[in-house]
Amino acid sequence: MAPRSLTFAALVATTALSMGGCGGDADTSDSADTSSQSAPSTPDDPATSGSATPSVPAVTEEQVDIGGHEIYLRCWGEAVVGEPTVLLISGMGPDVTYWSKMASEFATDGHHLCGYDRLGVGGSSLPSEDRRTTEDQVDDLLALLDAAGLDEPMVIVAHSLGSLPALGLADRAPELVAGAVLIEPWGPRVAGKQLAVLPPEKADESQDLVMERSFLTGYIADPDQNNEHLLLTACNEEGIAVLDKPGRLFGNHPVVVLQAPLPRRPAGLPRDYDAVSRAAWVDANDEFATESTDGKVIVVKHTGHDIHIDRPDAVIEAILDVLAG
Repeated sequence: MAPRSLTFAALVATTALSMGGCGGDADTSDSADTSSQSAPSTPDDPATSGSATPSVPAVTEEQVDIGGHEIYLRCWGEAVVGEPTVLLISGMGPDVTYWSKMASEFATDGHHLCGYDRLGVGGSSLPSEDRRTTEDQVDDLLALLDAAGLDEPMVIVAHSLGSLPALGLADRAPELVAGAVLIEPWGPRVAGKQLAVLPPEKADESQDLVMERSFLTGYIADPDQNNEHLLLTACNEEGIAVLDKPGRLFGNHPVVVLQAPLPRRPAGLPRDYDAVSRAAWVDANDEFATESTDGKVIVVKHTGHDIHIDRPDAVIEAILDVLAG
């Protein structure tokens, strides 16, 4: 695949293709992360049975009726007394199985993880509405958690666009959130900052700029462009409104934001536009971290947008950090 780009369009494209990994520069070596900054800078369950940890964790799946629709729920391992379940919230495009590499490894060590397909994705029903927003996704998530009996504090692990329903859940049901790991999160302010410096359209502009313009002025404003029927402009507005509320969204619960190294500038994008995009992504990650009194941003080496696939060890380390409080 082509090297990862900072553009919104590239992030969606690489997320949609993430079943096969992401980024030409991805490296799944076990080298340690070296860049960390605190906000605002930048089978049977052995835990309850006492038996040895099995080599393959139990995997369960079910179709959960949330009233008129079914949501596919998949869990790895079994509930652990005294430890929160890890709730996985996917980015746009792939189904819940793209978490399998990381989730299986973590569950093997005696932890419990559950993920789900949002409406319009994988094994879940198609959405009924022509236009949906994050608020609708959070409605569905709350109904799912209630129906599945996952109505206790959890550690939220969200990737890319999944950061928006994670924000919504923390806002509407803070009692269900014990901490969060945000993997390359979708910053709701980024598109607005990019639009503000997008050059006027020209007949001979580069393909990189054509794609960027198409995404920022077309894709995110057209719910027919994605299977979830999301109006992404409205999702961004909702995310900004949540972030702008007084106080810290996650309170004292720990939050770890995982960021991949910023990629090189696509040749067809103006340098000033690229500089604004870079600053916007870094600022967005810092803002997420500052929504907790115990928040930090960690730059993970040897990865692209899909850190949980390229570097599951880094995600597991972050989850353990949050579980430790």
